[in-house]
Amino acid sequence: MSEKTPILFLHGAFSGPEVWTRFVAPWFAARGHPVAAPRLADPYVTRPERLRDYVRKAVDAVDAMGAPPVVIGYSLGGLVAQHLAVRRRVAGLALVASPGPGGLGPSFWQLSAGAPDVIGALLFAQAGGGASLGVEAARRALFTEATPAEWIRDIMQPVTRESPLALLDGLTWDLPPWYLMRRVPVLGLLGDSDAFVPVSDLWATTLAYGAETEVMRGFGHGLPIDPRWKALAWRLNAWMDERRIDASNRQHSAAS
Repeated sequence: MSEKTPILFLHGAFSGPEVWTRFVAPWFAARGHPVAAPRLADPYVTRPERLRDYVRKAVDAVDAMGAPPVVIGYSLGGLVAQHLAVRRRVAGLALVASPGPGGLGPSFWQLSAGAPDVIGALLFAQAGGGASLGVEAARRALFTEATPAEWIRDIMQPVTRESPLALLDGLTWDLPPWYLMRRVPVLGLLGDSDAFVPVSDLWATTLAYGAETEVMRGFGHGLPIDPRWKALAWRLNAWMDERRIDASNRQHSAAS
C-alpha cells in the first residue's frame, strides 16, 4: 500500500474530470499518490441531478479509497468538497477557484457586473451550443489575455450542459454546513484574474475554516488547465508537505 495520502479531485460545472486528469492528477500519481477523479454530473440521467447527487458520488469515491484523502475541489467541485468534508473524514481540503461557504451567489454577482458575456456563453452552452464556443469565449471565462490561442485550442473540451437544479442548490438551498466540518488543513487558491469567483470568497473561506489562502498572480479561473498548471501543482504539493499531511495520515492509519 502506498504511504502517500490518496487525493480525490473534484471537477467544476460545465465540465468533467478531464480538467484534473489532463495534467495535475497524473503529476501527483507520478509522485506516488493514489488519485481518483470521479465524474459528478451524469449526462445520461433522465431527470436533472441535485447538488446532493454530486456529493453522494464524491462520498462513494472517498469510501472506495481506503484512507481519508486530501480532497481538491475546483470551482463547483469545491462546493461539493465542502459538503463532503462534513460527511466523511478527510486528510485535508484544497479549494481551487472555488466558491466559499456562501455558495454561488457572489460568483453570480461578479459575473453579472464584470463579465456578462461569460454568462451569455454559459447560457448558450446550456442550450446545447457548447461545442461551437470559440477561443475568445474560453479565454474570457478561463484564461488571461497572455494565454496563447494555440494552447486554448489544444486544451478546449466541448462545454457540457450543467444540471440547473444543482446550480440552484449551490446558489440558495444547499449551502455547506461549514460549522459542522471537522478541523482539518484547508487551502484556498484563486487566480488574480478569475472572472467567476471574487476574492471575498477567499476571505469567507478563511473565516469559516481557518484556511490558508493565496491569490495566484497571472491566472484566470482555469488554473488546472492553464499553461502554468505546474505552479498550481507545486503549490498544492508544498501545502501538503508543510502541513505534514502524509505523516499525519500514516499515524492515523497505524492507530486504526
